[in-house]
Amino acid sequence: MSLDTNESWPGFSPEESLQWARALLHHSPQPLRASIKAQMSEAVTRGTPVAGPDWARTADQARACGFTPVLYRSLFQVLRSIDPVSFTSHPHHRRIAYRNYVPGTPFEPELWHEWPRLVLNDGCAPGTAAELVLLFAKSR
Repeated sequence: MSLDTNESWPGFSPEESLQWARALLHHSPQPLRASIKAQMSEAVTRGTPVAGPDWARTADQARACGFTPVLYRSLFQVLRSIDPVSFTSHPHHRRIAYRNYVPGTPFEPELWHEWPRLVLNDGCAPGTAAELVLLFAKSR
């Protein structure tokens, strides 16, 4: 865990890094110990943009696909309502979990690159867009 914005979030403004830290705190690409996540949560609440393993890289990849921190959180919130059993491509199947850690779910830009366009430009509801992406990935 690093508190230095310049080192931890290269290419991100302080405000943008804080927004991404908030999003990734709840939807981390890697598992983290609960105690570490609690400390990170306190820092983010104070306005300090912390970074966990792969957070800046994940945010950079997501941003390149058209995601904002709000869209990123929306995607992962919507995925909670979609049954992973229905889609072999559901990210729940690639979730990383260890004992005494809060699980992490890797962001897959190759899977989700169309989702922001479907939601923002094509007018799909976030859940519908996620199901379409998962269905298309499943049929490949």
